[in-house]
Amino acid sequence: MPVYDRGYTHWEPSGRRAWPAWWVIARRGIGAGLKHKGVLFMALVSLVPAVVKGTIIYFSLKAGELTRLLGGGWTSIEPEGFLRFLEMQRFAVFAVMAVVGAGLIAQDRRDNGLSLYFSRPLGLRDYLAGKALIVVFFYCLLTLIPVWLLCVFAYLIAPEATGLQLLLLTPLRAAIYCLLTGVSMGLVLLAFSSMGKRTIFVMVWWTILVMGSEAIGGIARGLGKDSFEAVNFLGQYHNAGALIFGAGPRLGVSQPVSVLVVVLWTAFAVAVLRRRIRPVEVVA
Repeated sequence: MPVYDRGYTHWEPSGRRAWPAWWVIARRGIGAGLKHKGVLFMALVSLVPAVVKGTIIYFSLKAGELTRLLGGGWTSIEPEGFLRFLEMQRFAVFAVMAVVGAGLIAQDRRDNGLSLYFSRPLGLRDYLAGKALIVVFFYCLLTLIPVWLLCVFAYLIAPEATGLQLLLLTPLRAAIYCLLTGVSMGLVLLAFSSMGKRTIFVMVWWTILVMGSEAIGGIARGLGKDSFEAVNFLGQYHNAGALIFGAGPRLGVSQPVSVLVVVLWTAFAVAVLRRRIRPVEVVA
């Protein structure tokens, strides 16, 4: 049917390449998160341990082993020292991921946004990739970026530091660990988000999973029941990540068991997301 409206103009290509759908979703979500005052505040607070670690590294060169003993093993510039630093960031990671990721899919389900998303040339993979990238970005903002900055700082001030270790191997190990962990944890959080329509309920479920499982793991360790530490959600990621950093076990369970638990959590999340999020066809 011809169009006679005077305001109609033919479409003309701009010559610019269109962004991938997943990047459009991710860019919008990242921008919204960076504008959230609470997220920015928690991100700044999470940098305090990095500043403390850098300060102790500096004064350890002046005061010798005494400062290192007072600071603990997490201030070491060895790979295990950076793994300990990542473990220290777990509460900041828990809080920021809850604020940023809890409503990513729940709000779309509540507002019937999935119909709008999938009425366009958008597939399930692009949708999930965009949402997951939002969570991974903020996870790396709290973990990977501080580690990289600390590696450069330690290399510049520590006379015994080697460029191979602090500028290549340790940053590479941290990148592998943070990306794998961020993707897996992001998918689990998105799976929780897909099961509800209220952001607050998703936050409660996430809190129970992270804080509740850590409390159970701590009780199990105190009672000598090491096998029950396998329920510690964040602990499994740290224990499995110790293999990447060449460090010893962090829990009473073996590291291969932790790797298996992480894989099972990731598979569970993917299965839930495939079941809960289904592309729909909008017929006019």
